[in-house]
Amino acid sequence: MSHNIVLQEGTILIADAHYCDKYPQFYTFLKALDSGKIQTKQLILMGDMFELLFGIIKQTTKDNTDEINLLNRLSETIEIIYFEGNHDFGLKKLFPKISIFPLQNQPQIASFKQQKIMLSHGNTKTPLGYQIYTYLIRNPFILLLLGSFDILCKNCIIKWLKSRGERKDPCYKIDGFKAIIEKRLLYLKDKPLDIVIEGHFHQNISFGVYGFEYINLSSFACNSKYFIVQSKKVQLVLQEISL
Repeated sequence: MSHNIVLQEGTILIADAHYCDKYPQFYTFLKALDSGKIQTKQLILMGDMFELLFGIIKQTTKDNTDEINLLNRLSETIEIIYFEGNHDFGLKKLFPKISIFPLQNQPQIASFKQQKIMLSHGNTKTPLGYQIYTYLIRNPFILLLLGSFDILCKNCIIKWLKSRGERKDPCYKIDGFKAIIEKRLLYLKDKPLDIVIEGHFHQNISFGVYGFEYINLSSFACNSKYFIVQSKKVQLVLQEISL
């Protein structure tokens, strides 16, 4: 973990947009930034912004060409920080001016005034089976095989993965979520943190745990909500805004 991210007043955080034909809101959001309708100097993308974007598989970059180009144009004038998720990874070459944090470099520590905030997509400290899965799907050899098979079958694999993703409900609720987080983040019990912010779980909830505030952002695909950093005295407050 590092301490080189400094959050600003007015920073925007957005998570789990799962951009695809069924959930096109992320492109609308980016165009609003480009036009000046929405303004910020710092944009933090908390992962799974695309339903499928694997940097090494050309079909996924082709499917998202307009969005990739627009993000790169925005990165000329806005500081953009991108936490890779489980649906979007291998992004460094696609976004040369965006600060990319792959899974192995998450979480990261950010600061806001006197507060220490831990940021990640949220798919860290997961059960062993899921950790093996996340390692395998990021393996360059496996991705090359997947891409080659996809070309041979005329993109049948990517089409199937996209249709499978579009059938999922991004507005799901997890029973006993607080207990799950308490167990998962037990390793942070004695860490000097003020806030932990994650996406991944789509829960749009916050609560206290181990002396810090835990915030799980909502899925942008579910409700088109993004979050703006504001200060109340010296404390960070996330304000929900709908597109």
